[in-house]
Amino acid sequence: MFARDNKMIGIEPQLPLRDRVRDLNTKAYYLLVALSFLYRASAPSYLLKLALTLTALVAVLPVLDYVESMAVLAGIRLFKVIGLASALVFTLVWIWTAL
Repeated sequence: MFARDNKMIGIEPQLPLRDRVRDLNTKAYYLLVALSFLYRASAPSYLLKLALTLTALVAVLPVLDYVESMAVLAGIRLFKVIGLASALVFTLVWIWTAL
């Protein structure tokens, strides 16, 4: 699957750029709508705001288009996993403290 020079080979072909941009635009729109309702909420829910902001940062960023090295891609994936796990922890703490 990978060559000796750490380049990715044998991966599935990506969708055309226009389709990827449209999908990203749709995700970003729904994310912004959800965040706008949350940030205008009267109750100070900082943990939930932090969780959704982390989720937005790590889930929406299209890094595969910009990275060609497997080592860098593995580091970014690790950052995304840590960010999503942190968002989950913040969400669970928010749920437990909101009760």
